[in-house]
This record gives sequence, structure tokens and C-alpha cells, in this order.
Amino acid sequence: MPRDALHPPRSLALTARLQALPAAWARALGWLAFLWACAFLLTAPQWVDMARQWLTVSAYQHILFVPPIIGWLVWNRRGALADLTPHAWWPGMFALLGALAVWLVGSLSSIDIVAQAGAVLVLQAVTIALLGPRVGAVLAFPIAFAAFLVPFGEEIVFPLQMLTAKMVIALTHLSGIPAEIDGVFIDTPAGLFEVAEACAGVQFVVAMLTLGVLAAKVGMTGWPRRVAFMLLCLVVPILANGVRAWGTIAIAQKVGVERAAGFDHIIYGWVFFALVVALVMAVAWRWFDRDPLAEGAEAGSLAHYRAVLALNRGTLRASTLAPAIAAIILLAGLWAGLARGSETQAPVPHAPEIEGWVLLETPAKPAWQPKGAHASERLHAIYRDEQGYEVDLYLAAYTGMADPTVESEGAVPPDTPWRLVASAPAPENIAGTELLAFGAERRLAWSSFVVGGEATSSALGSRLAGLGDRLALRTHPRWLVILSTYDDGTDASGQALERFHRASGGPAALVEAAVAR
Repeated sequence: MPRDALHPPRSLALTARLQALPAAWARALGWLAFLWACAFLLTAPQWVDMARQWLTVSAYQHILFVPPIIGWLVWNRRGALADLTPHAWWPGMFALLGALAVWLVGSLSSIDIVAQAGAVLVLQAVTIALLGPRVGAVLAFPIAFAAFLVPFGEEIVFPLQMLTAKMVIALTHLSGIPAEIDGVFIDTPAGLFEVAEACAGVQFVVAMLTLGVLAAKVGMTGWPRRVAFMLLCLVVPILANGVRAWGTIAIAQKVGVERAAGFDHIIYGWVFFALVVALVMAVAWRWFDRDPLAEGAEAGSLAHYRAVLALNRGTLRASTLAPAIAAIILLAGLWAGLARGSETQAPVPHAPEIEGWVLLETPAKPAWQPKGAHASERLHAIYRDEQGYEVDLYLAAYTGMADPTVESEGAVPPDTPWRLVASAPAPENIAGTELLAFGAERRLAWSSFVVGGEATSSALGSRLAGLGDRLALRTHPRWLVILSTYDDGTDASGQALERFHRASGGPAALVEAAVAR
């Protein structure tokens, strides 16, 4: 007998499986693939950016495992899905509209995490609308788990930096090593150490939470166990990261800073994460009380819940609902395109006259200067008062889709020795920060955002203020205003900024004076 008769080619086996697919499922999946393609075209910038982060940013490389996990979760439910017939569900359009609104707000306000979440939500909403609430209930966890496709965690980097630094200094003192802490800097006899963003342990926490959600759902049945396990997945990585950072400092006292740093990168990158995962799983092993394969079969019972059956109304043919969904996606794309195209030219700012302050010549390479990479216009002026105090004024104008709150903007210039140490007192609608460079050079900075003649200290507030104009297809320049001075460790620096602030009339008045003809 020919070998192919005993072992048919995989292509033929796949074709046979597709031919055996019920007609209702074939139609639904065909339309679903079409609408997913439409959604991917609409949100392509977000998916490209997310894929770039998955591949190049170590904090998010664990996300590469999320799509295969989703595929396995769906496959694990194949028996339950075979007993159901998918139906297009028109109330799912409301979920789609909400998802598109999230994407539109995020993309037009340059809040990447919101735009990316919206891109994922669109796929989730389309799936539920095309397959119906009963199928959606069975697929609820795989659909929800897709939220982990969004790279998140940057928002908690600085708090985790500060928490890690406090743990490290406590352990350093406990181990008898003399040390002093200044924000994220720790000075020891072996040298000055910085708890940098990469040392905050965000990637560790995010990866553990992703693993924890999966393990708690497929391996546990009781909610108390799941909650306890998730707390373990949150607390243990944070504590372990503090111990790791302290270990680097302790080793450096014996072998030197460079050798300790190299040892830390090897251990942290290849061994430490695996050890902590093993520790967490070993502690929680006795809590696992369900075969992961049984979780998929049990998910089939969700389709028979009374609430789900009550929602199973308003069904339509997929061929009727799918074109309407595609039209809505197209309209959202057209609106976003028109909003992005409504750009206003920013006026060129000039250094305004400030009573009681003399304008100095700005050096070609100031000691401190924001990058303003996305700004269309920039101004850096330095003033001196009668008491000899100098204040740097930095203005940056943003138009179109550029925003003053994206990475590489703000008072802490990227790719420089400057680091954020702590917040500082400042007047209303102004954010104060303390900066440190080279372990000794300090500056005090006051930052504010001016949109439509109104000042705010909130980065989010400035983005949302500009969002309304964009949605209405009109834009005005948005301004970043920063006052900065050398910090001598006394109240005199803050007082100098306060005098300049009063004399200038505040951020909004500074912008108005800088663009006045």
C-alpha cells in the first residue's frame, strides 16, 4: 500500500477538517476573518508599535507567548464550542462603538497605552458581535486574556524605582554596609549606584502577573486561592527584585562595581526570573486543584447560564451585521484621518521681557536643556535677577499629533546624566521636580502645559484638553513651559523660581508674551 494512503499529507488532513466544519461556523469565521482584517488595517500603527515592543523591549518579550496561549485556550474549548451555533448579535455593536471610542481617544491624544488597548478591544468586540453571547461566554477568558497583548507597566516604573531604592538601602544598612540614599542614588564605599528604570523590576512584575492570571484560571477553582496566588505573584517579584539589587551592591563591595554589574545582568536575565517563578509555583503548588484540560470543558457550562441565555436575543445573520460593522470601522478611520490632518502652524516664540530680570546669552550647550524632539518650535532663554540668581526658561510648541508629554519631552532630558529624584513644591497648575546629574549637580524645575490659554500641571489633562479640538477637526498649538534653576540645597532656588513666576505672570502669560508680535 502506498505510504501516502497510510499517512495522508497534512494539507489534505487540514482540508478534511475544514470541510467537516459546520456551515454556520464556516460562515461566521469567514466574516470574522474579514472584520479582523478591517480592524487590523484601522489600528495598524498600534499593532506595529506593540510588535516592536514585544521584540525589542525586554520588559515585554513575554508577550510573545500570549498569542499561542490564547490559541491553546480556544483549542481547549473546542468540544464546548462544537455544541454551539454562532449567531451574529447586534447589541455587540455597542461594545464595538465603545472600543472604537477608546481607540480614537488614545490615538488622537497620543496616549499609546489607551490607543493600544482600544486596538485590542476592537478585536474583542468584533468577536463577540459576530459569534454571539453564548459563544462569547465560552470564549470569555481567552478573549479577556488578550488584554495582556498590551504592553503596560511604564506607568509604575518610578514608584517601583523608589520602592526598590528604599528596600535596598534598608538591606544595605542591615548588612552593615555604610550607605547614603538620595532619591534613586545610593552612595557606598565601593561607589555610587543608581536604581535605574531597568532595575525597577517592572518587567518582572508584569510577566508574573500574566503567568499568575493564566495559572489561577486554569489550575484553581476557588476564588480565595486565586486571590492569594495573585497577591503572591505581585509581592514576591517586588521583594525579590529588591534583594537582587541589594545583592549587586553587596557583591560590589568585594569585587568592584563593573564585575558586580556584569554578574547582575547574567543572573537577572537568565537565572533569577526562573528561580522566582519556581519559588512561587512551589509555594502555591498545593493550591492547584484542577486539571488544566478540564478547564476548557467546564467553560462550556457558561453558555447555559440564565444571564447569558437572556442576552441571547437580537441575533442576525452574519452577512447582515458584518457589512454594518465594516462601515462603522471605516467611518472611525475617516474621522481619525481628518482629525490628524487638521494641523495649525505654531508661531515662532521669542524671549519675552521680564521685569526685574535681564536676558543673558544662551550658550550653545547649556548645562541642562530638554530635548523637545517632537516640538515644532523651541525657545531656551536664560535670565538673571539683581541678586545674581539665574533661571532658564524653556518653551516648546506642539502641533498636529505631536504632544508635549510623550517620551523624550519634559524636564528630564533623555540620554543624558539627568535623573528625576523627587517631586518639589510648586504653585498651582505647575509640577515641581528635583533633578540630579553626576551624583552631585542639582536642579529644580517647574513644568506646566498650556492649551488654549489655560495652564495645567497634568500631562493627562493637557492631552485631553487638546483632544476636544482634534475631535472637532480643529487644532491649536500646545505648549510646554519649564522654569529651571540651579539647586544649591536651600530655599533660595525655589524662591528664585517664585520671583520669576510672579514677574512673568505665570505659564499662560509667558506663552502669550513669547508669541506676541
